[in-house]
Amino acid sequence: MDTLITDTLLVTMDPGATGGSGELGIVDRGAVGWTDGELTYVGPADAVDPEDAARTIDGSGCLTLPGFVNAHVHGRYSVIRGAAQDVPEIEWMDRALDPISRHVSAEDGVIGAKLTALEAIAAGTTTLGEYACDVATLVERAYRPLGLRVVATETINEVPGDREELDPDEPFPFDRDAGREALSRAEALFERYDTDPLVVPAYGPQALDMVSMETLSTVFERAREHDRTVHVHVAQGDRERRAVAARYGEDATTVEVLDREGFLGEHLLAAHLHGATEEERERLAAAGVRMVGCPSSIAAIDGIVPPIVEYREHGGIVGIGTDQAPGTGGHNTLRELRTAALLAKVDRRDPTANDASEALQIATIGGARALGIDDAVGSLAPGKRADIVVCDLDAVGVTPTVSEPFHTAIPNLVYGTAGAEVRDVFVDGVQLVSAGGIVGVDVDDVVAEANDRAERIFAEAEEAWRAADSKLVRDVDSGRL
Repeated sequence: MDTLITDTLLVTMDPGATGGSGELGIVDRGAVGWTDGELTYVGPADAVDPEDAARTIDGSGCLTLPGFVNAHVHGRYSVIRGAAQDVPEIEWMDRALDPISRHVSAEDGVIGAKLTALEAIAAGTTTLGEYACDVATLVERAYRPLGLRVVATETINEVPGDREELDPDEPFPFDRDAGREALSRAEALFERYDTDPLVVPAYGPQALDMVSMETLSTVFERAREHDRTVHVHVAQGDRERRAVAARYGEDATTVEVLDREGFLGEHLLAAHLHGATEEERERLAAAGVRMVGCPSSIAAIDGIVPPIVEYREHGGIVGIGTDQAPGTGGHNTLRELRTAALLAKVDRRDPTANDASEALQIATIGGARALGIDDAVGSLAPGKRADIVVCDLDAVGVTPTVSEPFHTAIPNLVYGTAGAEVRDVFVDGVQLVSAGGIVGVDVDDVVAEANDRAERIFAEAEEAWRAADSKLVRDVDSGRL
């Protein structure tokens, strides 16, 4: 084999793992090896000969597990991190974010995506579910050169760009030509990456209130014909609720309309769902709809805890995402796990809700299932791809850890994480992080360019941002920012 990590606390996320125990497939003194990016050995360290590997990595004092899957990301907006925090939900998109984000050029977006990728990789993320207009540019110039695995979702949005004047109580105007162009980009994406081992395309009609029914029907028809994922923001807040009611009737809801039109099913990946009723979420789960929750983002933008725990109780597949930096604050999946676990406990008034084990599952095999790539990643088993993260259990915040009478490394990683625990990261068997440093990348150069671009963007956007008159303007004028 090419590489063997040995003498490590191994968490496979595969209950059937050789030598593993429990639903996480824990192997106390384990090893994992691969050849040409494919896992060939997963099991006890004493059942494999290190001499059989061209390279051996000492995993003692470490926790080794599948790479994290961040299933919902708008990476280009990291270049304007902090642009739209602490405003009412009804203002966040149209009056706080959009007046600034419209000044983000294609080049700015590439730097934002690079910043996203570096932050994600450093914290153990091996797969990003990127959601963007012209997503191929971000894949080619940011994610693919860094070696990340990407589920690349092409945004399809027919609402005109100047949105701060749009009234959510009136049906939004649609630009059908923009929809057709976006759909063409999506189809080109599928053709372009048909055989790429690291890129899986998906359709991204942004939301029910932002895409015409004609375009949605075409997308779902093609998705079913070719077995493709349709990634949609569903029931994501009051602004969407009002816009859907304006177009489809006073009592209409997003889930009701999607169900009526026959769009519910296993091809649909629904982001957020905090605006749906419990009955609607149960209906979605029963129909096989996958979910991705973004706890930090939705808590910050809506003041709501996404229904991750509830959706799992309904039997639904759930992944986790960091959304975008102006809402979440960043793209550290480990930090997102901690947020998800703690918010669920407070929301449920139940300290057992979304425990550390469940949180790790959501960020690994759960995220892979949500994105439809669990045949390749999300757990460690022979035949799967070598997407692996090695965490140093001696890192401050995680240490000390013990294995008897139980493994404290698991709750310590989820609740004590700061991101510095990640020692090594591999994607498809290629090492992207070594001893905590990103391999072959000058991070300082990316940061410096992001800072320069952010200063220009915010300066250019000031007039439009002030004219939009969100709460953020009053915060600035009162000296709070």
